[in-house]
Amino acid sequence: MIAPPAQAVDARTPYPLRRFAHDAMACTFELYLVEEDAKYAWQAAEAAFAEADRLEQELSRFVPTSDIARINALPPGQSLRVGIDAFECLQQAIRLYVETGGAFDVTFGSQIDHDRKPESKRFPTMHLLECDARLHEVTVRAAGVQIDLGGIGKGYAIDRMVRVLRDWSIRVGLVHAGQSSVYAMGKPPGATTWRLALRSPLDPERTLGEVPLRNKALSGSARQLHGQHIIDPATGRPATDVAAAWALARSAAVSDALATAFMVMPPEQVERYCRQHADVAAILAPQTPGQRELLCFGTEIQR
Repeated sequence: MIAPPAQAVDARTPYPLRRFAHDAMACTFELYLVEEDAKYAWQAAEAAFAEADRLEQELSRFVPTSDIARINALPPGQSLRVGIDAFECLQQAIRLYVETGGAFDVTFGSQIDHDRKPESKRFPTMHLLECDARLHEVTVRAAGVQIDLGGIGKGYAIDRMVRVLRDWSIRVGLVHAGQSSVYAMGKPPGATTWRLALRSPLDPERTLGEVPLRNKALSGSARQLHGQHIIDPATGRPATDVAAAWALARSAAVSDALATAFMVMPPEQVERYCRQHADVAAILAPQTPGQRELLCFGTEIQR
């Protein structure tokens, strides 16, 4: 969805751009850091990767001792005090659920019996999840509520890794998560922005254009690459209106979540969301043949 930066694959790059990779959260995280001292860059990268590993233990529903797995095991009506990472991630998820009209829902996989449509057990269930900001407690109000942070967790990890790198005085670089989300720190020497290429959802070898990025995040989501895995919570059916969606935001957690939400929101609703949130932009690749190749709201791409 998001190709490596042009600066990172150009052997003529006139400054030290050091690449590091690490597997976590079912993807490969990549760091492209501008740093003269190779050993120092490696140490900073190790600290950032350690943060990703730590967060996986807190946020993955597949880790039995994680906060998310423990919430998923709660009986209805009971509460659990969780760590700051799980709580912050859930707070952001709930806010985005409200802002997108339910298009982003980290509890959509829940198996809940609903009298109104007994033939289906999958409906938006975020309203059955309560977070107490004072106590850092999470309460579930019905049996079967299950949280899956797959649509926001990697972005949240990127944000925290960027914080670690800045603590190490790394000010220029890129943090990539499986080429689906990236945060651009600062700008490379001699340029005003990083340039990130958008891969075609129908042909990964072809790029649709480049997005300039500086101190912002870019995330992408598509149907073609992974099949019909993006479900519209409002209908319970796969998203079909667009082939791919990209979201730009100041936070990778936000861009990660919105890239998924924009896949199921009608284009006019996406445009309205971007107008109401000046720090957010969207790029859509329509699915219907004959339409313009890309729809851009709040940003432009370089061809």
